[in-house]
Amino acid sequence: MKTLLFDPFTKKILFLVATAFSVYITLANISRGFQQGFRASKTTLGDERSFEVYQGVPAHLAAIFPPPDPVRKDYHEWNAQTLRELHFCMALNNCGPNQGKVALLAAHWFEEAIVRGWRGGEGVWAVSVHKHLRALGYTTLFSNSFDEALRQYRMFPDLVKVVIRNKAGECHSDPKCVKGPENPSGIPAWKIFDLEYFVSYGLHYHASLMKGKWILSANPDNKDPSPIQYIGYSLEDECRQREPVRLAHRRHRGWLLMKQLTYAYDSSFAWNRSYFSLAHHSPELRGLTFTGGWIVNQHYQWKPEVQGTMEDIEDRANGVLNIGKLDPRQFIEAVSMSKVMVGMGNPWWSPSPYGALCLGVPFVNPIRNWDRKDPWNKAKWHTQHPSLDRYNPPYVYHVHAGDYEGFIKAIKAASTTEIPSFIPTHMTELAVRERVRNLMETDWKTEAAKLLEERLEEVKAGGKAFTFEL
Repeated sequence: MKTLLFDPFTKKILFLVATAFSVYITLANISRGFQQGFRASKTTLGDERSFEVYQGVPAHLAAIFPPPDPVRKDYHEWNAQTLRELHFCMALNNCGPNQGKVALLAAHWFEEAIVRGWRGGEGVWAVSVHKHLRALGYTTLFSNSFDEALRQYRMFPDLVKVVIRNKAGECHSDPKCVKGPENPSGIPAWKIFDLEYFVSYGLHYHASLMKGKWILSANPDNKDPSPIQYIGYSLEDECRQREPVRLAHRRHRGWLLMKQLTYAYDSSFAWNRSYFSLAHHSPELRGLTFTGGWIVNQHYQWKPEVQGTMEDIEDRANGVLNIGKLDPRQFIEAVSMSKVMVGMGNPWWSPSPYGALCLGVPFVNPIRNWDRKDPWNKAKWHTQHPSLDRYNPPYVYHVHAGDYEGFIKAIKAASTTEIPSFIPTHMTELAVRERVRNLMETDWKTEAAKLLEERLEEVKAGGKAFTFEL
């Protein structure tokens, strides 16, 4: 058989062609034959909530890249894994339907809660938003500043749908951050959404200059219609991990909603610190104890050198018990075994009462301020949890601050009246998921164009308004 002879240049060309063909065949096989090796697929949660396809790194390649280290808890490692997943699915042309849509989570609360396990109110919200972004198959990246978010944005500007961070106005007012004539690769103002746990209309320092629906809130606005965008959170999945305990099987105790001793001393404290021991010995409550898990930190929102040293309110002999700091699982367990959760006045708008209600535990909601001539007019109330003002016994008991008689009456009723698990309809996982989907799928550029027209007319008429580039 005659042997074909090729010059060195031709040999090189043939080698490159063969290599390219080999790579093509390999990728095709990966795409067709290794689908079961991808990390996520179409699944369902409950009966209604389908998860979208999200393609991970192929199984035979995943071993090459170590997953995020659970001890280091470094969000950069999470980002690296997410970018690998995005690059692989784009190269193989098999991304999930939403995987090419990126949300930059630039508020520190996201990485602190999701990567490092922090569970303050903002952390609870961040976990819920992130969970539904991922469940819907979107790509998410963490950052801790607009500088970092800008670097991420410039990697794939057309893929980024939203940049979520508190202090959105920080970028809006910075020509080195926001898109403009001198910064064409900056982040468009309309892609930046202000993360506000409390209801806010953008009047504070570094608030969103876009305002309106570019302000995201964890808590619902009483205004109807609201000018801002309510996203909210849900504790449903977390709560449903255990069945509510029947009232007869719970401990004879009320749970004090305070993770810091400061809440029994600050200006929002609704009761007198003597109430708990007095109530424990009262004939109405029959020895009910007041238990909580709080930290004694003299410097948490407190200045002992000015305000004096806080004495711990624990008094075991008189029914006031502190079982110390709890992790989220222990907290749910402790609340589920209590007959009532008692608000202290702070923390304001805490997620915990919703968790209690989901577990079938009523909440005593302190009324911190009210119209003395019309004390039961809810429109004039300032309570610890404004979103719960609309609900009444046997779920939520509203008590005016300093009203010991009302305090006793509410706790007696709450601790002797069994309630089913309760989740407000706007706080189900399904409801939150749909609001997250709306955030990602709305044509915000078109909405921004309408806003820009209004702003330009305002400027033309001699007024002042924030204008921006689309």
